[in-house]
Amino acid sequence: MFDVNVKILSELKNFITVVSSNRELLGKFCSSDKDFSRSRKLPFDKLAFFIIKLCKKTLSVELERYFEELNNSMPCSASAFTQQRCKLHFSFFYWWNAVLYRSYYFYSSNQVKRWNEYRLIAADGSNINVINSAALSKHFGG
Repeated sequence: MFDVNVKILSELKNFITVVSSNRELLGKFCSSDKDFSRSRKLPFDKLAFFIIKLCKKTLSVELERYFEELNNSMPCSASAFTQQRCKLHFSFFYWWNAVLYRSYYFYSSNQVKRWNEYRLIAADGSNINVINSAALSKHFGG
């Protein structure tokens, strides 16, 4: 499973590298044609990798730590991050997720566990709102 994880991470990293090096493709994931065209402290690839790290502390602390990991003594401000983040179109995450699940099923196809030949997807319903319909109320109780 470790080898599969490494291959999947490599695919995800490669996707970001390909997008950041191809101006036309990058334009598909930007709000404007001019976004990510100038050299900044937080270009597209660094922005994407930072977002994926999922901050656990305050944004300014995480940005400082991230730039230390990159051996860059001058981190960007939380405001600069927010401005760069606004330039990134949500469709990037849709396609990046597509790379993730396609890679997963490609590299671990014979290791994927199924229930009655179905992929079973479960979620904790404590925070999920469902449509208030008669059929759902009858089936699940209301």
